[in-house]
Amino acid sequence: MGKPGRILVFELNWMGDILFSFPFIRALRKAFPEARIACAIVPQYKNLLMNNPWINDVYTLSDDCNLLSIPEKLAFIMKIKKQGFDTCFFLKPSRTKAVMAAVSGISSRIGFEGKKTLLTKKVKIPAGHPHRAHQILALAAAAGAAETDSTYEYFVRKEDEDRAAVLLSEAGGGARRIVAINPGGNWDAKRWPPGNFAELARRLIDRFNDVELMITGAGKDIELARDIVSGAGNDRCYTVSGKTGVNELAALFKRCVLVISADSGPLHLASAVGATTIGLFGPTSRRITGPCGKGKNIVISKDIDCRIPCYIRECKKDYLCMKSITAGEVFEAAERVLS
Repeated sequence: MGKPGRILVFELNWMGDILFSFPFIRALRKAFPEARIACAIVPQYKNLLMNNPWINDVYTLSDDCNLLSIPEKLAFIMKIKKQGFDTCFFLKPSRTKAVMAAVSGISSRIGFEGKKTLLTKKVKIPAGHPHRAHQILALAAAAGAAETDSTYEYFVRKEDEDRAAVLLSEAGGGARRIVAINPGGNWDAKRWPPGNFAELARRLIDRFNDVELMITGAGKDIELARDIVSGAGNDRCYTVSGKTGVNELAALFKRCVLVISADSGPLHLASAVGATTIGLFGPTSRRITGPCGKGKNIVISKDIDCRIPCYIRECKKDYLCMKSITAGEVFEAAERVLS
């Protein structure tokens, strides 16, 4: 294939996975500095790409494949056809998106082998269950943009930092060293018990007079965050749950001396902005989806004789992999960082 001039990347659908794709995009920009690079992403994560200096354009495209989505798909085809893309990458197999790319006239279509799609270059998934970021980098190598550095980073603008400062002030924080606790997650099996977070919060407040605890989360986590604040029983513990967009959250994490979270998008966002993180891993594998942003990353997990990663929704062991991680263990890891 010739040197690409206009590149379209069909992005992944979850925050952590999208961050894992950043080394891939960096590799493309490095190899093809004059190329115009655009990304198509689900609407809820559009802002995750808006600050990235390696990306020229961001388009939204839902992952729906029903009759109601047909007008959206047709409009998207017309849009990218006008842009004259010559190369596209599929970060996960998708027949629908491959057809859209072919119909729009994109001549070079690169993705992982698997589904019967209209790819012009099929890439083998690397053997040995590598980290997801390393796996995605294989697509860049197939286009002549070889890269081994899988460290991802996130860019925060001054206006995001200003908005974060206002949120912090309104919550009553910002006077001490900030430790963020992110108790939520998009999958219940990956969540640590709320009582453990409350116990951890109490112990950190008792041990460190110069530390305040900021509880983060999405709108669905507001009550969970309030329960942890209540359980901590101290005004040095407060919540910003449900009040932040992704870029304000990134700016808040950038101010933190430590971020504690189960395996989740916010954990990877914190790592990407350079915060020190403690990740609590149960059913997911640190080797495959562990944090590898530019911050220092500590992972706590337990071997309970289960196959990891595990994607069983109803656990016969009552999610022992997460429940066996004690508040004391996490406190000791945090104490080493904060001391």
